Amino acid sequence: MNMLKTAKPLLITSFVCSVLLITACTPKSEHSTTNDKPSKDASQDVIDQLKTQRIKKFPSTPDDAHDIALLTEYDQKFNQMSEEIEADLRKMAKDGNLTEEITHQRKRDQINSSLNMLKDLDLKTEQGRYIQGLLYQYWENQIKVYDEKKASPDGELKTPSDAVKGMRDMFTANDQLEYWKTVTPKS
Repeated sequence: MNMLKTAKPLLITSFVCSVLLITACTPKSEHSTTNDKPSKDASQDVIDQLKTQRIKKFPSTPDDAHDIALLTEYDQKFNQMSEEIEADLRKMAKDGNLTEEITHQRKRDQINSSLNMLKDLDLKTEQGRYIQGLLYQYWENQIKVYDEKKASPDGELKTPSDAVKGMRDMFTANDQLEYWKTVTPKS
């Protein structure tokens, strides 16, 4: 999650720029009238959608440190796996063996691995399961968005708001875990 913490501003900026580009290139209806209500600024809409949910307060339990350790370990293992996949894809590209289908399948495998790792976590607290649920929702959404983008003839998302919602879940999970770490005494 540390990687996500530093990448959050970059991800938000990139996504806002993408949405603005898509919005700017969308033709206006020829039938628009001066009575049309002005639409909300697209970039502000995306920023509003990316706002994380409020930090939830959970009662402290003896298992807090256990669950924090498992979630931190999940994050480390996921980051290591992602780096290995990226290195493998770069090597395949360098060797001339990389195809779009291989890239898609490896990325899809990465998402499925993350879902499986999350399922396997033996979390004992309500807060740990809340964070696990947010992360799981994020990855389920990612697989849907990734498959939709691949299936689209132009490689564009039909529902960019789904991608935004998914990112919000991930950012909320990250914020909740970071908060939890700060209020839980070190054992």
